[in-house]
Amino acid sequence: MTASIAPLSAAVGSVLEAVTTAVGLDETTTIFFAGMASAALGTVVTWTAYRGYARNASRPMLFLAVGVAFLTVVPFVLSHAIDWATGAADATVLLVVTACHLLGLLAIVRSFRRPDSE
Repeated sequence: MTASIAPLSAAVGSVLEAVTTAVGLDETTTIFFAGMASAALGTVVTWTAYRGYARNASRPMLFLAVGVAFLTVVPFVLSHAIDWATGAADATVLLVVTACHLLGLLAIVRSFRRPDSE
């Protein structure tokens, strides 16, 4: 199974190298800015979904807003905060990010329920 992942890993490495060369930044900084862009876009989507909830009192929109936030914004912020504040191991940071993703997906799945089925 790892043999099938190797070409994908090489392709990702090549793309990362091409991007870092194009922008003139090191890999860590490039990854940070890509994560920041994802978190910023996630903030816009979260805010839009929250406004839909506030305007229409739609609980599914609230769950959608929470889900998107836990998929995009919260993992980015927590991963950097944990790394900065504690210097925790990569496995710990990955566990926190994965837990955030799981909570986000659960909230989005919950948003799919019909309001009359509550």
